[in-house]
Amino acid sequence: MFGRLQQAFGLDISDQAIRLINCRKIGKKNIITNFNELAVPANVINNGEIIEPQTLSKLIQQLVKSTAGPKIKTKNVISVLPETKTFIKVLTLNAAIDKKNIDHVAALIEKEIVNHLPVSPDEIYFDWQLLETKSDSAKVLVGAAPRNIVDSYLSVLEKSDLTVYALEIEAAALSRSLLAEKEESAKILIDFGAIRTGLTIYDKNTIQFTVSLPISGNKITETIAQTLQLDSAQAEKAKIVCGLDPEKCEGAMLKILMDAVTNLTEQIKKTILFYKTNFPEGNIISEIILCGGGANFSKIDEILSKNLNLPIKIGNPLSNISLPKKLSLSREKALSYTTAVGLALKSLQKQNFV
Repeated sequence: MFGRLQQAFGLDISDQAIRLINCRKIGKKNIITNFNELAVPANVINNGEIIEPQTLSKLIQQLVKSTAGPKIKTKNVISVLPETKTFIKVLTLNAAIDKKNIDHVAALIEKEIVNHLPVSPDEIYFDWQLLETKSDSAKVLVGAAPRNIVDSYLSVLEKSDLTVYALEIEAAALSRSLLAEKEESAKILIDFGAIRTGLTIYDKNTIQFTVSLPISGNKITETIAQTLQLDSAQAEKAKIVCGLDPEKCEGAMLKILMDAVTNLTEQIKKTILFYKTNFPEGNIISEIILCGGGANFSKIDEILSKNLNLPIKIGNPLSNISLPKKLSLSREKALSYTTAVGLALKSLQKQNFV
């Protein structure tokens, strides 16, 4: 862990793309100085597991060298672990935490975490942050990931001639990118990706837990392609042009994807109910924020808002950072950089989100 770095860029690594954001602080403003993205060939990364480390390392080096903006001189990097391989949740420990027993917190977490993960504590790395302490208990935010996954990402980044300052859980980066530094109300962040969709419950200025949802950009494209007998490129174009807008393409996409939308709605409802039932001290969900490339799917915010009877908005990953006029990055394109922005912002904060 570290204080303010000033010089470290954010690197988002996913199955299909790698993205970079570099920034610096000028006065009170956070300014983007560099950004870039490259597609990751099939089977280099599969479901978060690095299959071809040498290929990925070369891609990362190419990404750094070819960024928009001035040459990146620092080798310091803050990167991300795959959401499907990580765990983050608020846990309650049956012990008061103070300066006298702070060294024993890790042991207490190891005893509790076995009730939440199907692996041995010896097989994971974990980090924690104290949220609240009472006379007989304490709440801690715990992030964990398998050792083999963490070690593989560290190895690739080091082979890319980079110095790793942190490997972060994706939900933390998303929260930092989309929310104000002190956000007490309860919100849901939904990150629509090409491979998977992640849902984060955020309340009382911290992440409460995350879940994966059974919908992704690729699955939507596949459904369109199969139903309309189109190839992948045609289906992707139809998805972008039509979206879920009932007035476009005769509402064809809405009809085709109604089952997927209904399933997504039910999964969100179940998650909200789970939070209400198992986190009785939590606030009522006040808003849902959408991000990721899939958030550009036309009218998805309006359809979900109607189904869930909740305010829903498309997130703005540039809300806590500024883009100079000499760099061009549309708000729609920026949605794909949400995680990378959050990672880059970490280097400019005195305290860590997680």
